[in-house]
Amino acid sequence: MSPITTPSPLSIVINDAAYTVHDSDQEAAALLRLAGRDPKDFDLFLVKKNGVEVKIRDGQIINLEHGDRFVARQNLRFTIDGESFRSYDDDQAASALLRLAGLDPAAFDLARVGSPTSFPDDEIVTIVDGDEFVTVKHVGGVA
Repeated sequence: MSPITTPSPLSIVINDAAYTVHDSDQEAAALLRLAGRDPKDFDLFLVKKNGVEVKIRDGQIINLEHGDRFVARQNLRFTIDGESFRSYDDDQAASALLRLAGLDPAAFDLARVGSPTSFPDDEIVTIVDGDEFVTVKHVGGVA
């Protein structure tokens, strides 16, 4: 009979919270659940040393190393003028959202459904899953 060995604990970070794990190879979905995130709604990204985030598929096995850093990101669903979009970026400039919808920010404004005012082009818009936005064409003055 071979002796039982206890694996060395590894410290990892998910969304700035530290976790200690003993299993050095885990599926991304298991790490999401460890961080209290539902793999149906969130995706896991490994943060490389240069800050670049690499998406890890839910069923993909990750060979963990001490000090690994991860972020869980929700793939947000939202609409602009009824057209569906998805993004992991939960804060974007209003002008970027207008360009995403194929519109020129110089000719259109963006507003959240139910809000009486539109966003200035350079304002950062916080997107929540299920948000609905509409666009309004700028009205020119009379000469």
